[in-house]
Amino acid sequence: MADWRVLGLSASGVLVLLAGLLALGLPDAYEGQVLYALDATHSVRTLDAVGLALLVVGSILVWGAGLLWQRRVKPR
Repeated sequence: MADWRVLGLSASGVLVLLAGLLALGLPDAYEGQVLYALDATHSVRTLDAVGLALLVVGSILVWGAGLLWQRRVKPR
């Protein structure tokens, strides 16, 4: 029997992780304004921050799915 909460959390976590990686992988022309300039060739832009936030949220979702799955299969 499948627990739809585990599958839903896992699938949504993977999709959010992919969206975060996509946001981090965009070229500079699409990343928006500079939030923090490190030097002349390195900077943190708007979509870098969004991508990082999406990676954190996706990781939390997948981690939560793992906790829920472990609680479900744990022998009592």
